[in-house]
Amino acid sequence: MYRFTGFLASLLLALIFPASVSAQPGTLSIAITDTAPPFAYRDENGKLKGFNVDLVQALCQRLQRECRLDVLRFPEVLPSVNAGRHDLGVANTLRTPEREKLVRFTRVIWRSTSSLIGLRELGGALMPTLLAREQTCAIAGSRQFGWLIERSGKQPLAATSNGELLDLLSRQRCQLALMPTQQALSFLQGKEGQRFAYIGAPLDEEGLGGDVHIALRPGNDNLKTEIDAALDSLIRDGTHERLSRRHFPYSIL
Repeated sequence: MYRFTGFLASLLLALIFPASVSAQPGTLSIAITDTAPPFAYRDENGKLKGFNVDLVQALCQRLQRECRLDVLRFPEVLPSVNAGRHDLGVANTLRTPEREKLVRFTRVIWRSTSSLIGLRELGGALMPTLLAREQTCAIAGSRQFGWLIERSGKQPLAATSNGELLDLLSRQRCQLALMPTQQALSFLQGKEGQRFAYIGAPLDEEGLGGDVHIALRPGNDNLKTEIDAALDSLIRDGTHERLSRRHFPYSIL
């Protein structure tokens, strides 16, 4: 009788506090930017949209995890992940030796290059001639800015965001902007960007291109294994390609 009563008590506790609830993994906190269309941006209603947002949502669904997205400025993302304030950082981050000292990285999620953007009529000139003659611009402190400093005839103008960079180009404060190829696409497809085009071939030398990853909080091998497996499955079943084609007319992986 005692054993039966004990069994009923255990069954009642299990019904009130299901094991699946207590074993449910915690919410993943994700730092993400919102100033890099078509990867991450705010629409006219202020809603966060873009390929990075779609990929994160698909990743969380595949993991069966609740996720919280916090918008940070790009320079804040890796330090926040390093400090453990966020589990993941999704900010179009290239893997470098310096960054590997701060965070770990998932498998590749897309591949990056950089391109010069300028008025369409500049497209027939040789790149060395253009760089020597025209005013250039790039994001301050970026690899693109450093590359221009070494090759431009004039000191490049520095911008603090892609929006400011494209504004400098639109107002012809600079004639050539160097930025990640994919991040210029929304501008070139829009009304304001119809006068402009990619100038020359995409660049991937000296850190101007490479593999893009999600950053992970250090010291959590299980999380990296879990995230990589979920990303692999999204790529294998075509979900990654389907999501990318919402935003790009070509494959990005």
